[in-house]
Amino acid sequence: MPPVSDLEIYQRLTAVAEEFDRMAAQAVSFAGGAALDTAARTLRGMASAVYEHSLDADPTELKPQ
Repeated sequence: MPPVSDLEIYQRLTAVAEEFDRMAAQAVSFAGGAALDTAARTLRGMASAVYEHSLDADPTELKPQ
């Protein structure tokens, strides 16, 4: 598998969180909707951490190895 940059990780996490939001809006049960809402918030938190790290990091650290 090829290396993945921080930007790509951020983008993928955000995309999945958006998909979970769409699914939560259509969830049949409260439990399913709540699970998807929680998962989306968690993924956004992870994406935010990656984004903040990429802003603080030395540009040479952001290149995939």
